[in-house]
Amino acid sequence: MATSKKPAPVAKKKAAPKKAPPAPVYGQVRTALEVTIEALNKDGRLGPLDSARIAIARVLASVVDLEPESAILWREYRSAEKALREESNANEDPFDHLLRSLSTTIRDEAEPKKPNPRR
Repeated sequence: MATSKKPAPVAKKKAAPKKAPPAPVYGQVRTALEVTIEALNKDGRLGPLDSARIAIARVLASVVDLEPESAILWREYRSAEKALREESNANEDPFDHLLRSLSTTIRDEAEPKKPNPRR
């Protein structure tokens, strides 16, 4: 009869401490954009509805870093960055919005001519 041997117990390895993933390396344009995004977040000017604008601006910033001589890419990036900095309607104060919708443009109308008393 054959005797079966039990496998030797396997020593448990200590889990290596998890290392933080390395910080991404960006070019100048993308790095500047990330600083802008962080500042806008701190000011409360960005919300969940701005995620698409953030994604578009990030992609364009990365592409501009790869092709800095492309005027077309720069124009698109500048437009996206400007749109990102504009305060979204979701963050707008409802009272300010109401006042703006009720206000009208007031123009200075020429005063009617007064008759000349010397005549």
